[in-house]
Amino acid sequence: MNVKFRNQTTKWLLAMAFLCCPLVMNATPHQEVQNTKIQLNLKKASILDVLKSIEAQTQLSFVYNNELKALQKRVDFSYQSDSVDSILQKLATEYGVSFLCIHNSISVKVNAPKATADRRPIKGTVVDEKGIPIPGVSVVVKGTSIGVATDFDGNFSLEVPTDAQTLVFSSIGYHSQEVTIGKNTQFKVVLKEDTTELDEVVVVGYGVQKRGDVTTAIASVKAKDLEDKAVSSVAEAMVGKMPGVHIAQNTGAPGANLQVRVRGVGTITAGTAPLYVVDGVPLAKEDLNTFNNNDIESIQVLKDASSAAIYGSRGSNGVVLITTKKGAEGKPSFSYNTYLSIQNVSKKIDLLNAYEYADLVKDARNNSYADRMESINKRRAARSQAPISFSSADDNATRLKNTNNDYNTIIPIELQPYLQGVQGLTDTDWQDEIFRTAVMTNHSVSISGGTPNLKYYSSLDYLNQDGIVIGTNFERIGLRLNLDGKTGIFKFGASLNPSFVKEDKVNANGAYNENGGGVIASALHYAPIFPVYNPDGTFSFAQNEWSASTTTMVNGVKRIGNSQTQAWNPVALARLTSNQTKANRLLGKVYAEAEFLKGLSYKMDFGFDIFSDAQSTFKPSTIPLSNTAGNPPSEAEATSQTSQRYNWVFEQTLNYNKNFGEHHLNALGGWTMQYQRDESNYMFANGFISNSIQTLNAGTVTRGNSQASEWALLSALARLQYSYKSKYMLSAALRADGASRFGNNNKWGYFPSLSAGWRVTGEDFMQNVKFLTDLKLRASYGLTGNFRIPNYGAQGEFSYYSYVLGGSSPAVVKGMGASALPNPNLQWEKTAQLNVGFDASLWKGLLNLGLDLYNSNTYDLLLNVPIPRTTGFATRLENIGKVNNKGIEINLSSNINWGKWNFEPYFNYSKNINTVKELGPGNADIISSGSIANAYFITRVGESIGSYYLPVVEGVFKNQAEVDASLHYIDTPNNYDYQTSRPGDFKFKDVNGDGRLDILDTDRAIVGNYLPKFTYAFGTGISYENFDFKVDFQGVYGNQILNLSRRYFYNHEGNMNNYRGALNRWKSESNPGSGMNVRANRVSKGQNGVTSTWHVEDGSYLRIKNITLGYNLPKNISKYFSNVRLYCSIQNLYTFTNYEGYNPEVSNRTDATTSGEDYGVYPLARTFTLGLNLKF
Repeated sequence: MNVKFRNQTTKWLLAMAFLCCPLVMNATPHQEVQNTKIQLNLKKASILDVLKSIEAQTQLSFVYNNELKALQKRVDFSYQSDSVDSILQKLATEYGVSFLCIHNSISVKVNAPKATADRRPIKGTVVDEKGIPIPGVSVVVKGTSIGVATDFDGNFSLEVPTDAQTLVFSSIGYHSQEVTIGKNTQFKVVLKEDTTELDEVVVVGYGVQKRGDVTTAIASVKAKDLEDKAVSSVAEAMVGKMPGVHIAQNTGAPGANLQVRVRGVGTITAGTAPLYVVDGVPLAKEDLNTFNNNDIESIQVLKDASSAAIYGSRGSNGVVLITTKKGAEGKPSFSYNTYLSIQNVSKKIDLLNAYEYADLVKDARNNSYADRMESINKRRAARSQAPISFSSADDNATRLKNTNNDYNTIIPIELQPYLQGVQGLTDTDWQDEIFRTAVMTNHSVSISGGTPNLKYYSSLDYLNQDGIVIGTNFERIGLRLNLDGKTGIFKFGASLNPSFVKEDKVNANGAYNENGGGVIASALHYAPIFPVYNPDGTFSFAQNEWSASTTTMVNGVKRIGNSQTQAWNPVALARLTSNQTKANRLLGKVYAEAEFLKGLSYKMDFGFDIFSDAQSTFKPSTIPLSNTAGNPPSEAEATSQTSQRYNWVFEQTLNYNKNFGEHHLNALGGWTMQYQRDESNYMFANGFISNSIQTLNAGTVTRGNSQASEWALLSALARLQYSYKSKYMLSAALRADGASRFGNNNKWGYFPSLSAGWRVTGEDFMQNVKFLTDLKLRASYGLTGNFRIPNYGAQGEFSYYSYVLGGSSPAVVKGMGASALPNPNLQWEKTAQLNVGFDASLWKGLLNLGLDLYNSNTYDLLLNVPIPRTTGFATRLENIGKVNNKGIEINLSSNINWGKWNFEPYFNYSKNINTVKELGPGNADIISSGSIANAYFITRVGESIGSYYLPVVEGVFKNQAEVDASLHYIDTPNNYDYQTSRPGDFKFKDVNGDGRLDILDTDRAIVGNYLPKFTYAFGTGISYENFDFKVDFQGVYGNQILNLSRRYFYNHEGNMNNYRGALNRWKSESNPGSGMNVRANRVSKGQNGVTSTWHVEDGSYLRIKNITLGYNLPKNISKYFSNVRLYCSIQNLYTFTNYEGYNPEVSNRTDATTSGEDYGVYPLARTFTLGLNLKF
């Protein structure tokens, strides 16, 4: 390669790095090592004794000269779980020395008095051993703060004191060098490469492995990534940190779980959530809101089948490994973390005000009147009768007379003052009434330490989060105790994590008319002309009554009819109803390990996850009957439901870990057994005499049920890991699972995996490629399964049925009959995945790059297949389908130090393509219904799972000429009920091209999907001296949302409030509006109300997820603490999106075939936080 070209290329690459991120250097240890906690207990020790002790506990090395050795001062040192950085700062003050870090090598020097003499100019160039200029090199006059950094060509110039003696040159990835100044004014300095590398250990399932030797696709989140996050769930702190792991916050309800999907969706009917394993214990329940973020040391996600195959039948959706903190030898170390957060709704939907709403109702009623009269006159013409004349100026009495009392055509008298422009009338913003500024507080205290034989970590955590919707709250109390001990050849330990959670909920996500009404949907629905409270202070239910009692005046007499849609007061729903859940969890394990021979150990673990909860609801009689004049009280109702889950796992493993010269071998073998039992009870009561006593015995229990189920898993596993010089790496694993859930002919499944890696930079021919610090190629293939199916899906099931028998004296007799056929061949859904990728580090960590390509095939999908009716059943569960996921993941990061500055930018990108390959015999489409009529999803071969299957809207008819020139709906003979398309109605596409419109059946098309085309995240961390700043962005592109709220809030019927976009509706041929908003019409026939592409929106977004500014108090101020940190942060600051709803991450449902709906969900909160961290 041409040297000149190579030099220019290197400089341009470095220049690009400079432009993308401000190059800075830091005279402190590498960030990972800088935060390493160690313990020192030394009596009358010298500074050299301290440095040697630090070297023994970390991967740091210290370089010093005889000046340091000459320091004779000896003092006592006692540091308990302090960071290396804080200890070095104390040494600097105690001994008058300074430290300069070059990656993990630290130069120590005795400070010299600062020069005060006159200065003189010097200049020079810094190159590497190949003569290539090095930009960004720190050039400092020894013993002073005078210095500069080299430019893109490696040049520097500065003025130095005339008595200056030495220049210190340092740069990441190179050994520092001291150069005597003397009388020289021109310098050329050659820096030598520093090959020291921090090779951290990562958890890989049933063990650990050096990151440099990992040959599979594993994503990681460390404790520092979870810090300063005011969240109730660990998953929320993981958002955007790992490529290939899509975490969606579908709802902003306090304490709600997030949806986690690893590399897309690979199943149609089985579960899509990953397996969660905490300290080696598989969780029985996926609630991560019971864990304290401050307890977590690291999180690893096993993304490819090779890494997850060690978990066999439960690994196809990925595996999330959570490791909690452990104690370290030394005196007790205390920490206290607290924060106070203020939350408000991150977005409000722009709705019509009361006057705009009144105008919409008037427009809708006038159009309905015109349509109705046109239909009536068509009927009259068919009977040779004269038409009835009519006008939009007709009063209500005339309208009722002409339409035979059609109340959809009148203009309610309640709206007359608004239409007349009377000011100061009721104009309620119902969103303001249900949303509030909410407070969240957290307190977490921990203690850790230990002796050589017993180490401990314990914590206590309290979280209280009020929701931004009135009536909602999440409260958690958690305790953790981790013990690890050893004696002789034995190691032993235990962990215990009890927690208590209390949740107060409202029916936030339901439809406006669902079970009393969803609070969010009702607030959007409710007419702004009505107040929250009546004059006597009671809740107003005016719209609920209005739906049954729409009033008008006829000849001076008030007449009542039904023409509005009912809705309950959302404030009353939130305040009067109760829905509370109390849950207890006990998670823990005990273990014992013995090393019989060097490198050969036997380990026994027993883990458990016991979960119980109790939910009680009460709807008082003060919530009136639906759609009933006078708002009479309803019947009070209450429910009580309890559930218990008992899960335990017992494992025995044998591990052999040995180095043979430059060969390393790790072998694992073992077996596990796991059992789980679920129990639940449910009761419903009504007939309460009083709303004050809400226990079930105050009413009459009218129905109830109890259920119990169980499953068991028996497994054998083996894994072999081999490496030679950490250059050639090979890993193979096999797991055999026997499960009670599957058929007798397929109880056992076998899940093998193989992976290999090649560290290219370890080869001799790569030694001259200096810019490439590390390059490792990886390839893996594995087979995993999906365990998430019904416990008894393979077995024949019986159900109870009631029959009336007895002839003249009939009686109800309960019997039992078969409800499902057995399938002894039922087995796991299996995922075979091929993964290739590489990990690279350039310019000594200046740029780190990871890339993965994968192709995953999930086959033997579980689908209900039609069977002959002669069996007495319609379908049976079979293994017949196949789905493919393939994609690419990119991860970029950097860690740049420059003087007192540190800069850590990152970027990640994930693209996944989901395709259905097979759906059994005939590959028949799977059509699934949405939450409202005519909203359909389709799963079809060649398409993605759960695509939207809807009529296609091509626009709105602007005038009659467009109607006449286009295919449109026409009233059928003798049916003149608004069906004919008119100007202002939707224009639909003839999808199948048969010349007729049938949008309820054949004229539908696949018009989008909830799965994104790609996800991405980027951000940076910046620190200067005691200040630090972090910002995280997270985004999704290419997904669509089926916004079913538009079905009601853009229907322009005037029977409920509408989005403000209704102002752009079609009003006349001369005022056609936006060209996409239909005309107002109280009766949305003509198919304007059918769910269509009009209800599909782009769900792409970019969110400012987190901004944090922190400050660590100087040691001289916080002398009683090893560290005092203050910080402030903002979460969910702003979302850039074209989506009209609250949250583009919304999904009213979470199953694979019908996700992506918005039907009024709990919005996300914007959170402002002030926090304090103390360590002592």
